[in-house]
Amino acid sequence: MATSIDQARRDVQQRVEELKELAETEDPRTFDDFERETWKGLLGLGMALAMLFLVRAVARRREQRYVHDGKVYVLGKETRTSELGSRFGKVFFTRPVGRRLGFFKRAKVDLPVDRELGLCSGFSIGVVLSVTRLCAQMAFANARATFADFCGWAPSSRSTLRMVDAVGPLARPFVEQVAVVDDDGEVLVVLVDARGAPMIGSVEYSRRRMKRAAAAANRRAEKRRRRQLDPKPRRTKGKKSKNAKCAFVGVIYTLRRTEDGFDGPVNKRLYATFESHRKLFEWLQKEAKKRGYGEKRCIFLADGLDHIWSLQEEFFPKAEACVDWYHIVEKLWAAGGCLHREGSNDLTDWVHAQKTLLRRGKLSQMFSNLSAAYATLPAKGRANQAKRKLLLDVMKHLAKNEHRMPYSKLRKDDLPIGSGAVEGAVRNLVGMRLDGPGMRWGDRSEKVLHLRCIHLNGQWNEFARFVSTRALTLPAQPKRARPHDAVAKVAKEAA
Repeated sequence: MATSIDQARRDVQQRVEELKELAETEDPRTFDDFERETWKGLLGLGMALAMLFLVRAVARRREQRYVHDGKVYVLGKETRTSELGSRFGKVFFTRPVGRRLGFFKRAKVDLPVDRELGLCSGFSIGVVLSVTRLCAQMAFANARATFADFCGWAPSSRSTLRMVDAVGPLARPFVEQVAVVDDDGEVLVVLVDARGAPMIGSVEYSRRRMKRAAAAANRRAEKRRRRQLDPKPRRTKGKKSKNAKCAFVGVIYTLRRTEDGFDGPVNKRLYATFESHRKLFEWLQKEAKKRGYGEKRCIFLADGLDHIWSLQEEFFPKAEACVDWYHIVEKLWAAGGCLHREGSNDLTDWVHAQKTLLRRGKLSQMFSNLSAAYATLPAKGRANQAKRKLLLDVMKHLAKNEHRMPYSKLRKDDLPIGSGAVEGAVRNLVGMRLDGPGMRWGDRSEKVLHLRCIHLNGQWNEFARFVSTRALTLPAQPKRARPHDAVAKVAKEAA
């Protein structure tokens, strides 16, 4: 560890000479060997340069008595040496300690050099943001491994969670303060969907909190013993093993008018939360108003969930409501299956005929065809009764959403009728990161969800500048997860 500026300079020069010798050596080697050794040497050079920078920063003259946060501190001869995690590796540096004037030695101290350099609890802000970004893209263990591949070291699992806990709460405030770009389109499109992510249940949480016994010599035998002590009940039909909590996802983008029709999506943005559909709609309404809701033509797209449409009428009453085209088509296939054999040409032709009527806006004729089909089904027989019930449910669903099927008008205006944008967003945002095998989430899922929104929105560089302007401190301990026990939905019996 360099203790003076001259020694730090000599270390830098020595590293440079070692790299030159590595490039000019006569020993035969492959380029891969040269590349790996050079990269390791470059990291070493970076550490030497970081050490020179830190030594010069510590040597800078400072007032012996200063005020910070309204409190008077005094710099004495006391110093503190600790490890700093940088992008090049871990370096040790010594800096002076500021103590409260007139307080005991156990009182909280101040590290003025750390504050001046923007250090974050023993890490550079670049390390914290790099690790956090990787955590928004992949599992925590994979994020640490990827960081180690490039930087030669990685923070501990505990420190990684502390980084996410520190940076995550800043994600939503950043998204809410982002200004709207000037080159937005003329038509606003809002889409909503949801997907569940596996949460840790109270039973599993209690088991993980128990004191672990010493590792058994035979791991297979130990796992077998645990299964026998705590057998899992067999799942009945319709029940799922995933203890899920829904992430509610919204997508907002615009369409720009061109000579050949509308072009887009323009400035597509993702918003998501685990709180509730209502909280998502409150957030979407604020963002939509910033982008011209109430002044621009607005299209609202979603599937057939009643709760979504009741919130749409409350928060987006001026929008043109449209049920996802493919959701309705699936209902037509279900209805056709009650009339014709699955996979038959008659079924395909029947569905195609109803889709044509639907796309051309001839809804009354389509409903007449469904009513006529319902009348042809015999009322006797268990199979016929099931078909009649299914067909009647489809007819009720279509009738309920009749005013939300303006497909003919929207297609004539070259506007979207499908919610594929939010379907893909849900899969990319939630499925690929939060719904992996073996994952069990707690409160940290909300932070990772917001961080991933920023990453997928292409706003990470702006977010990094937003974070770097704030005094960021990692919490002493990672936040404990709160267990979540999903409530099974009970199907309503037909009246």
